[in-house]
Amino acid sequence: MVYLRCYYKYYYITLLSIFLVLCLNVYLVFFFLKDESPIATPAVIKYNATYFATQNILNSLSKLDKEYDIPVPTSQSSVLRELNILLSNLKLKINGDIDLFAATIKVMNQNGLMPLYGTPYLGSTINLLKTSKIIKTYNAFKGTQLKLILMFENEQEVLFKPKWYLESEVIEGSVYAGKDRYNGEIIAFYISLILGFPRVPIVVKRILDSTELHETANIGLKKTMYINSTTKETCVYGKCYYCKREDPVCTKSERLEGAAIFHLPSNIKLKQHLHPWRRTYIENKRARWEDDNNYCDSIKSNYNPERVLDFVDVSIFDFIIGNGDRHRYEVVEQFNNTILLIDNGKRIRLKTWERLKSIKGGTFTSILQSMLDVHETLSLLTLPHYRALERRLKIIYATVVMCQKKSDLSILK
Repeated sequence: MVYLRCYYKYYYITLLSIFLVLCLNVYLVFFFLKDESPIATPAVIKYNATYFATQNILNSLSKLDKEYDIPVPTSQSSVLRELNILLSNLKLKINGDIDLFAATIKVMNQNGLMPLYGTPYLGSTINLLKTSKIIKTYNAFKGTQLKLILMFENEQEVLFKPKWYLESEVIEGSVYAGKDRYNGEIIAFYISLILGFPRVPIVVKRILDSTELHETANIGLKKTMYINSTTKETCVYGKCYYCKREDPVCTKSERLEGAAIFHLPSNIKLKQHLHPWRRTYIENKRARWEDDNNYCDSIKSNYNPERVLDFVDVSIFDFIIGNGDRHRYEVVEQFNNTILLIDNGKRIRLKTWERLKSIKGGTFTSILQSMLDVHETLSLLTLPHYRALERRLKIIYATVVMCQKKSDLSILK
């Protein structure tokens, strides 16, 4: 019996020792591994339509022929000769008894708000918008940002968007961050003419002095005006979705600069539609067109061919001017639902492509500067702005070249 007791004693001691050794081993394993980073699971990269399109365009851009940098001689381009006529019309001054605003409205039709070469009274109309006496100023209530309506002596109205930023100021954030840039509205008008899209109302730079503002403001506008106690400047915050007293626009040296936009007559009825390439405006939520490689096929099945070509024209225009916020588009019902470019695919119009080819090689900047030099000032844009415009034009050019090489059919319509 004594022998058996001793046997069981040593047996239990052995089992306990084995258990303790196993526990110690497990402890040591966890002790030495606790500071080591876990092996990361490789991220699954999902390439979408935007990624593939960007890579293809960049590849085409890198292989673009040097011929792109050579300007087209005016003698070889009907587009450039047409633009020269347009430039002459901008310089022309008409003397005589003529209702310039009525004449401007009269030429509006389904092809645009004016002929591609402008009109003989285009320059005089621009000058009139810059100098006409204002008899009344009041709030433009629609929209998310401060806008004013200016009424002239002949009761013609213009929309006034004030200057919020210096021309050289860079706005960080998304492409639709910040307030409207007044100089962007003016430049968009001239670029629309250069690109052959005369669908932007005439826009000019207009300066209001504080006395004029106080004397012409109606009661509603005056309630949103005050004098800054420190600077003694006149400040206005107006009426709109985001307008508030703490965020006004103020005169500088008693002057308020802005863009004056020709107000379309009431008989021109605009109808809004959602843009098929609009953004979601929701953080981290992408629109279908950003991911779906077959999105263009669905667009072609839901819109007629001419409207799809309109969308391409609008996209080219928006890309060049840096407008990433066209969530809607407007059409004029009585002009066969022509798209207007207000509040600024796989096919492209032949005339649009010919236009783009004619202004390559630095011609785009040269023509734009010549136009601005007539009624505005070259300082509306900085040198980086001009470089950006040329860079975007080159990207569009490379994109069309890429599509031509990839397609078995002609992409020009």
